[in-house]
Parts: sequence; structure tokens; C-alpha cells
Amino acid sequence: MVAYREFLARKHIRPTRVGFDVPLSAINPKMRDFQKIITQWALRIGRASLFEDCGLGKTFQQLEWGHHVCQHTGGNVLLLCPLAVQWQTVREAEKFGIGTPVAIAENQSQVKPGITVANYEKLHHFDASAFSGVILDESSVLKAFTGKTKQMLCNAFANTPYRLACTATPAPNDRMELGNHSEFLGVMPSDEMLSRWFINDGGKAGTYRLRRHGEGDFWRWMASWSVCISTPADLGFDATGYVLPELRTYEHVIESGPAAGELFAVPKDISATEVHKEKRAALSQRADCVSGLVNGNSEAWAVWCDTDYEADALCERIPDAVEVRGSHKDAVKAERLKAFSDGDCRVIITKAEIAGFGLNWQHANNTTWFAGYSYERFYQAIRRLLRFGQTKPVNCHLVRTTNEGSIADTIKRKEAEHSQMQSEMAALMGEGMREEMGILSAPTPYVAEKPMTRPAWLARKEATV
Repeated sequence: MVAYREFLARKHIRPTRVGFDVPLSAINPKMRDFQKIITQWALRIGRASLFEDCGLGKTFQQLEWGHHVCQHTGGNVLLLCPLAVQWQTVREAEKFGIGTPVAIAENQSQVKPGITVANYEKLHHFDASAFSGVILDESSVLKAFTGKTKQMLCNAFANTPYRLACTATPAPNDRMELGNHSEFLGVMPSDEMLSRWFINDGGKAGTYRLRRHGEGDFWRWMASWSVCISTPADLGFDATGYVLPELRTYEHVIESGPAAGELFAVPKDISATEVHKEKRAALSQRADCVSGLVNGNSEAWAVWCDTDYEADALCERIPDAVEVRGSHKDAVKAERLKAFSDGDCRVIITKAEIAGFGLNWQHANNTTWFAGYSYERFYQAIRRLLRFGQTKPVNCHLVRTTNEGSIADTIKRKEAEHSQMQSEMAALMGEGMREEMGILSAPTPYVAEKPMTRPAWLARKEATV
């Protein structure tokens, strides 16, 4: 029996640990217990992924991880993140009292000892070999299985000793995307992961599903290099304060005009190209709908759009709004994002790809969305407001035309799929994660429900002795 267990243990694939031990007492005392445990574990294995839901403190953990890597190696750490969150990362480093200097840099010549913060677009201005560690904030940029960004990051940091990847959406589209994180960390190439645990789904090219008989082994392997939680309770910790408020969705439907050659508008399925035509044709009505909502009260609003012409129409109708668009200079983007985050302006108009990651906007609880059907973008954008620390229900207004189809139904379906994947990952990895981190479940104490009585036969036997 022992020999068989040893045989099974040898079959389990575990990444080579390249990290170092840090006692919990040396980790930032401002951290919550679960954050300390996760940070300690990530340092111990050296190359790890944190798949934690929005608001669980990934920024704090990755900064503390970078601090200890700097201390241990005497070298520097590069933290790559979306442009929009650079300034917030530096601000939070100051708030948390990170023991290592944290500063933004545009290129290698500006690098100073400590943690350097840069956005992904600036990667080519840095020498990856000059850093002892690298952190990918919002590492879902790796999601494209054969994408250029994934390949560029994997190649650039193939020899970096310490690596950390952090995101709330590691596999927004499919479980097979988890392999991109594994490849970046140097744990296992994506194609090897697919060949071990996945099977082509019905012969359809590029579509894979997890082999049923290998599920347990796959999730144990995942737990050896990643942590996936939606609440501290997933690791057995107290989850007080980690309850999200209600998300209230309202769908506003704009009547479509008749198509060319038709007298009346008829609801129908339309192509992606036709959707864009439809949205442009109904621009005025859609913008009127959004502006009516936003101008109807004095509360803070985050307004998400998809195109510059939509932003132009909204800015005309919402006089106290500030806009952040891709063509703005980095300094302008940072200034305006700070202004909204600090409550110095009431309304922000922007796109999910610009400001949909990492920012903390719990001061606002109203948002509008007519930026399409991408669930990852929607999820990340809405979670700027709907995150731990939000004290009010979040009101999300979805605006569409008649012919577009229900955005709400599409999002609800994708939300259900994402939630299922997230809960499955947390549940299936739970035991493995706790084991990896040395978190042992306390035995349930036995509490007698009724007094014990001696059996009659024992009483008779004692009487005859």
C-alpha cells in the first residue's frame, strides 16, 4: 500500500521551487492573515500566480513580494501593469509602507534601486535581464494562446529568477488559457499542458476540454503554482468584510430605425459589422439616454463607451464630465484618472481597455455601459465599482438598440459561465492550496449530544463479579 502511494506521488507533476523562506513575522504587519500566508507561499516557490478576485489585495501582495525579492537578491524588480494603474500602484506602496522604494520609469535609464513600475507598452524600453524579479499586474494580457504579447513576455523573462503573475480573470474564455500563465512562469509550456490534461473537443480546431479522468491531477498541479480565491474563506480564513453588495442591472432599449428598403424596423439577428452601423445610426438616441441618467442626479458616474465618436457625443451632453481616451498623453490620462478616483470630478467617460483594470472606484456606485458584449471587459470595468469596500448597491445601466439583442442576457450567461469556472477552480484547488501553504484544517471537536450509559449486559456482569 505504501509503495502504491509512493508510485502515485511520483506521478504528480510539481514545479521546481526556486524561492526562499520568509517568516510571517517579517511580512508587512498591515496585511491580513490570508494575504501574509499567500505572500509567504509565493516567495517560497519563487514563481507563482495569484488568481484572486477584485479587491482582495493583489496590489499589496505583489508589492510586498517585490520588496522581499529585492532584499533577498540585492537586485531590482520590474512591475508591469496597465498605464491607468501606474500612479495608483505607487500611491498604494506609500499607503502600505512598502520597505523598498517604488517608482515609475519610462525606460531603463530611469530605473532606480527597488521596484520599477512601467506599463506593458513600454516593455521594449527596458532590459529584462537587468531585473532579479518581474511582476505582471493584470496578467490576463497573457490570455491569447499564440498572441504576440504572451510570446514577448515569455521570451523576455525566460531567465528571470523570480516571477509573479496576478489577475482576477486568468481564463476569461477557456480553461486552456491557464497554460499561458504556466508557460510565463516556466512551470510547463502551454502545448505540453494541453497534451497532458486536455482533449480536442469534437474535432473542432483550437477547441479543447479537460479530460475527465485527469481533472483531479490537473487541479493539484494548478494548486502547486497558483492560488485561486474569490474570498478569504476559500483558504479557511475569516471572510468578514468581504461580502459584495448587490449589482442591479437595468437595460434601456433604443428603437432601431427601419433598414434600407423597409417601412418598419424588424428585430433580427445582425452581423458584427451591422451592429456597428446600427450603433452609429442610433448614436444620438443612445447618448441622450445615457446623459439623461447621468445628468439626472449629482452622484458620481463611470460611463463606459466603445468608440471615440460615442465619447464625443457623451461629452457634449454631460458638461461636467472628464474624458480619458487612448490618444491622450500619459500625463493627461493619469491626471484625469486621479481626479475621478479622488472625487475631484463627478463623471468619467472612458473605455474598458483604458481604465477597466486595477483602479479603485468604490466611491461611485453608478455606471452605464454600451461598450459591447465582451464579458471580460464588462467584468473588469464593473469591478472598478463593485469590489470589496463598496458600501452601496451598484447600479449598472445597459444601453442597446432593438436589433442588437439583449446585452443583459448575454452578460448574464457569460457571468454564469465565469462564476462556475471561478467557483470550480477555487473548490477543486482548495485542498491543494491549503496543503501547499501549510494551512491545515483544524479537527472538528467532538461534542456529546447526550450522556453515555453503560449497556445492561455490562452492568449484569459487574454484579456477578
